[in-house]
Amino acid sequence: MSDRVTGELPPRRYPRFEVEIWVDFSTLDITMSTSVLNLSQGGVFIKSDRPLPLDTEVALVLRLPGGSPVHATGRVVWNHDLTKDTPHGLGGSGIQFLDIPDADRALLEDYLHILAAPHQEHRGH
Repeated sequence: MSDRVTGELPPRRYPRFEVEIWVDFSTLDITMSTSVLNLSQGGVFIKSDRPLPLDTEVALVLRLPGGSPVHATGRVVWNHDLTKDTPHGLGGSGIQFLDIPDADRALLEDYLHILAAPHQEHRGH
């Protein structure tokens, strides 16, 4: 595992939404479930006390509320490591989506559209 923590976050191309959903993910070394803290069309931030190594490829299964699971492949692009001095209160990894099957992308976009609707509370479980 890399102990490197990125100093700058990549620029955001898509709006991010705070969510409370689960994700199952796996790398070559581990398989686990955790919570997603924010979500966009471009990626997710997953909660973890021990962030994943940068540039690691990750297979993801997002558990959207009331819908089918969304399968995606992503890459770790930044970390908040609680064992280091970081200005953020939650540890985890930012994962950029690399590939999402078309049907799964449609499910994700529908969910994000609901989150973007004003005056509605659809954060998840």
